[in-house]
Amino acid sequence: MMVPMIIVWSLVIGAALLAEFMVYNLVSAWFAVGGMAALITTPFGLYWPWQVLIFVVVSFAFLLGLRPFIRKFIHTKTVPTNLDVNIGRHFALLKDVDGGRSEIKINDIFWTVACDDSLRKGDKVEITGMEGNKYLVRKEVLK
Repeated sequence: MMVPMIIVWSLVIGAALLAEFMVYNLVSAWFAVGGMAALITTPFGLYWPWQVLIFVVVSFAFLLGLRPFIRKFIHTKTVPTNLDVNIGRHFALLKDVDGGRSEIKINDIFWTVACDDSLRKGDKVEITGMEGNKYLVRKEVLK
């Protein structure tokens, strides 16, 4: 029974590594580590239910224990879009706020804005972020 389990754990390791290389998200790599732990126990004649238990425990221990630590060292760049450059800029509202919505004009393009304040046409607002296809704004705070 030892040879087939070596094949099984080798396939598990290979599948986990292949999945990790296809979708780099630090999830399936831990199953490869668990597969290695189970593979190491195979030559010692450990019955397969114990090997499966070792696989599960080691996989989830590494997943829950090391993933948050390693994620700190993986730098994913946020690529700013051409719309992000407007965050922090100030504009005048073109309409009164109705239902939490109004409009501003940026480079000859009219944009829907969302805000919680009841503001009037001409009030100055600052863009604080984006949500879908609209800018989030708040009343301009004078400095």
